[in-house]
Parts: sequence; C-alpha cells; structure tokens
Amino acid sequence: MDNEPEELSPLVTLDLRAINAFITEDEGDLIMLVDDGEVQIEFGSGLCGSWEEAIVGAQRVASTALQFAVALRRIRPAATA
Repeated sequence: MDNEPEELSPLVTLDLRAINAFITEDEGDLIMLVDDGEVQIEFGSGLCGSWEEAIVGAQRVASTALQFAVALRRIRPAATA
C-alpha cells in the first residue's frame, strides 16, 4: 500500500465539537454513523472486497482519529482561569 497521501477534496466538514458516533445495523450489515447535527456520514464494509480490508480500513480511521486528538491536545491554548 502506498503511504503517500493523495490530494483530498473534501465534500463536507464535520464539527468535532458536536460529533456523535455510533455503530448500528442496516439490512443486516454493520455500519458506523458519524454525525455533527448537520452532516451525517455512514461508514460501511462495502459490497466487494474482504472483511480483512474493511477491518484494516476501520483501524486506519481509528488510528488517524487518535493521532488527530493527540495533535489537538498539543496545540490547544492553555486554559485560562
């Protein structure tokens, strides 16, 4: 797998301050929904490919989200009293 990031063209932006994420089922398939009150994104395992590919994709999303949280903690302004 190529580790070079592709240039992305986001269609929507989610407000992380309002994120609600949960796992549900749709017609027997597990899906993860992420919602910020205005935009909802559905993550599915796909119709083609292997379960392993879907698992790796979910792990990639989770790992990147954790890295982002660490980066936000590092750059956040100091709390004021």
